[in-house]
Amino acid sequence: MKQRLTLGALLGLTMVFSVAAQAIEEPQQLVQSTSDQVLARLKADHDKLEKNPNLIYPLVEDLVLPHFDFTRMSQLVLGMNWRTASDDQKARFTEQFRTLLVRTYAKALLEYTSQKINYLPFHADENARTVLVRTEIVQPGGQNIPVYYNLYRKGDEWKVYDISIDGASLVTTYRSSFAEDIRQGGLDKVIARLVDMNSGKAKK
Repeated sequence: MKQRLTLGALLGLTMVFSVAAQAIEEPQQLVQSTSDQVLARLKADHDKLEKNPNLIYPLVEDLVLPHFDFTRMSQLVLGMNWRTASDDQKARFTEQFRTLLVRTYAKALLEYTSQKINYLPFHADENARTVLVRTEIVQPGGQNIPVYYNLYRKGDEWKVYDISIDGASLVTTYRSSFAEDIRQGGLDKVIARLVDMNSGKAKK
C-alpha cells in the first residue's frame, strides 16, 4: 500500500499547490496549471537531477510544501493521541512526519515517467470551506489510479490536509500504523523511529 501511495503522490501531489488566494470555482484550472509548471521544471532539470538527486529537495520545498498544513495532518494522523501529547511531542512529531513525507515524495518524484493525468469534473459550493480535487493517473495497459486531494480554506489560502490514492487515505493509513506503534511503545518511541527513518538508519 505504501508503495502505491508513494507512486500516486509522485504523480499528483504537485497538482494542488497553487490554489492559495484564488476563487473557489478555479481549483480545477489551477490544479492543471500548477502540475504543468512543476512537471516542466522536472523535465528541464532532468540532467542536473541525474547528476545530483539532492537537488530535488529544493524543488519540493519551494513548490510543494508551503501549501500543506502539516500540523493539521499530524493532528489527524495521531487522532486521540494528539490530545494527550505534550506541546513538545506535537512539535517533534510534526517535524519528523513532515520530513518523512518530503523524503517519500522527493524519492518518488525522481522516478516520474511522464504518465498522463486526467482531471475529473470539479464540484463545490461557492462558500465551501473544504473541497475535493479529483484526478486519475493513466496506466497504459492497466486500470487508471484515482488520486484525490482534500483541501480546506485557511484564511485566504487553500491547504492540503489529506490525499487518497486508489481509495486509500494517507492520513488513515499512517494513523493505523502509528496508533499500533504508540500502543506498543509510546509516542516518544514512534518519534525516535521516525528520526531514524529520516536519517536513513531504519527502514520504513
